[in-house]
Amino acid sequence: MKPVFVIALCVLCVLIAVQCDAGFGHGMGGLFITPKVAYIQPRNQSTVDLTGKDSLKFTWNIVPMPSGGVEYYRFKLYKGYEYDILVTKTLDRGVFQVDIPASVFEDGVTYTWKVQQRDSRSMNWSLYDKWSFKVVKNNP
Repeated sequence: MKPVFVIALCVLCVLIAVQCDAGFGHGMGGLFITPKVAYIQPRNQSTVDLTGKDSLKFTWNIVPMPSGGVEYYRFKLYKGYEYDILVTKTLDRGVFQVDIPASVFEDGVTYTWKVQQRDSRSMNWSLYDKWSFKVVKNNP
């Protein structure tokens, strides 16, 4: 019976280590997850018309918030699908939007964005979703 217990304990330790590498962390009360940021706009798989506009506003919700509170956010914008980084910004915990100048975007090109939050207590980054959209700048 003792070897089964030792094996089960080893398997549990390996699972915890794998989860820690995937965005989980150890807090004072045990294992917890830094939740993903909930995006608002621009919507995933949408077409954004920037004709005559100066900028594009990216917004996300204040919740869900990590149990330790938000230390800060990390915003990234890519040309295409997460290979060519155009913009990286670190934002204070009270900031839930970022404006990117329209001059950054090209007509007919697809872009991808993501936001991660950092837990104040564990200092772990959240997992993230990637939302993509296409830009139109010169509608007839």
